Amino acid sequence: MNKKAIIIIAAIMFVFMTLVGGGFYMMWVKIVSLMPPEEVIEEVVEEEEEEAVVIGEMFPLDPFVVNLADGNGKRYLRATLQLELAPEQAAATFEQRLPQIRDVVLTMLSTKTFEDIRSADGKMSLRTEIITRLNELLNNESVANLYFTDFVIQ
Repeated sequence: MNKKAIIIIAAIMFVFMTLVGGGFYMMWVKIVSLMPPEEVIEEVVEEEEEEAVVIGEMFPLDPFVVNLADGNGKRYLRATLQLELAPEQAAATFEQRLPQIRDVVLTMLSTKTFEDIRSADGKMSLRTEIITRLNELLNNESVANLYFTDFVIQ
């Protein structure tokens, strides 16, 4: 190849590379301008940290074994529960009222039939009912949630 052809090819490649580089630069500037500033990102992160869920103290209950209210009395339920206390509640209060708490739960469980609690919706309904009754017993909103850690029907 002659010298003139090499210079033309080099010039064309230089112009092409400059155009490609310029295109990427323009795209980068456009993408960066669409991104929120770091200050806004930091504020969003701080807000998310403030909205963190506070989990209360857990209060485990001994297992419950009850006959279900089915007609033939052959089915029974074994359930173990853990109460999540409201953040401002102390487990000492629950220790003092433990016989009453167990009585409410035992009475409620023994009134249920297999059909009432066999589905997930039935278990959610039972959970809500127990929380409501315990909060009525304790005269406040001291039980935040209830967790079944063992739930066996036979």
